[in-house]
Amino acid sequence: MDNANKRRLKKKYASPNPLFVKWLTEWKQDAAEKGMKIQYTYAKALSSLKKYPLPLSSGKEAKILEYFGDKLCAMLDAKLVEWKQSNISPSSSQASSESSTDASSSSSSSNVSQALKPTAKPVATRVFKNNVQVKTVNMGRIPVAQLAEVENEQIVPEDMDSSPADFDSFYLFPGHFSIILCVDNCETVSGHGRSKKLFISELQKCKVEYEVRKLHVGDFLWIARDNSDSEKEVVLDFIVERKRLDDLAHSIKDGRFREQKFRMKNSCLKNPIYLVENCSGAKYLGLPESTLEQAMINTQICDGFLVKRTQGVKESVTYLTMMTKMLRHKYQNLTLVSGSREAVQKKTVSSNIFMSFKEFNCSSVKNKNLTVKEMFAKHLLQFFGLSVDRAAAIVEVFKTPSEFIEALEKCSSENEKVQLISSIKYGLHKKNIGPALSRSLLQFYSPS
Repeated sequence: MDNANKRRLKKKYASPNPLFVKWLTEWKQDAAEKGMKIQYTYAKALSSLKKYPLPLSSGKEAKILEYFGDKLCAMLDAKLVEWKQSNISPSSSQASSESSTDASSSSSSSNVSQALKPTAKPVATRVFKNNVQVKTVNMGRIPVAQLAEVENEQIVPEDMDSSPADFDSFYLFPGHFSIILCVDNCETVSGHGRSKKLFISELQKCKVEYEVRKLHVGDFLWIARDNSDSEKEVVLDFIVERKRLDDLAHSIKDGRFREQKFRMKNSCLKNPIYLVENCSGAKYLGLPESTLEQAMINTQICDGFLVKRTQGVKESVTYLTMMTKMLRHKYQNLTLVSGSREAVQKKTVSSNIFMSFKEFNCSSVKNKNLTVKEMFAKHLLQFFGLSVDRAAAIVEVFKTPSEFIEALEKCSSENEKVQLISSIKYGLHKKNIGPALSRSLLQFYSPS
């Protein structure tokens, strides 16, 4: 072959330094939970590392990157030594090197962050890590999942005999579960009887698979149920509250509107939706239409809900039908995992961990015993202009009213007290609560 026809091959790495990325992420999250400012240093270093296209064999080599100092590089080297001792023995490393091809041996022997390529077919196994069962692939004797190189890694709950007490875990595999719309029984047995019957008949016309159940929060949600075991069902990340315009006006006047939004935000479902139906037959709504429009805008902009307007029952059913089809398409090729409420609260947007329906419904009971933190949040919502996101941000900083009052007592001036509250960040865009609301809270809570 002529030299002119030869092409230089370049090796591209999808994730050249997965171990370092994983450890920096863990350190950053740990620092954030403790409120330490070093979390921002870790975040900058992590961003710099992800931009670097080549593998690093030690923490010392990372010093060429921005935001990597002597201390951070030493931490990475210490963690790397610890990882080598617990995961790679000399015999297994040697055995894997001998069984791999010459090309893969030369490229992987100098870098611990790249998976060794064996000649034999990988064998799927399961190992336990942090109280969950992790799907791994054995390349010889080296667990590649420890290197974070397995794409689409699925985390599934561990077996019953080693699972945490009072929690039953399970998982739903692609093609072995169905997506079903759950309808609150109040949508079928109470209120405007004619519209309730019309709603169910329209669902049947659209051939939507649905079930009528008692839902303690929301009017509609979707579950994924195992085809062979009806007890195994998880709640997907979408919940809908349906309101006619006249009902919306009544709920604003009697306080249900704020309470329902608070309970939906507190349900751990990531995508709350308000479905608002026009009611042309109602001549008197109880509130000006401009007030209702402003309430819907605030719900979408300030509280982070999706607000969907429809012209009536038929259009609402069409929307729910399209949502059901969309969710089936979204989850049909994924493995869904059941997890505790705490695990679901901490999960990322792309995670496939969901609460079981039983745990979701039990944790959403309206008259359950509330914690002091929850009661404090409900109390804050009674202040004019204080939205759900603002209340949630305040109770994250001050868990109880006594904690809040003690912090105010430590302030030496009025401006310092205002700044204590107004500087708290809330919402997706991390805006300040502001001085106006701060002064309202000071009038009530500030010790005389």
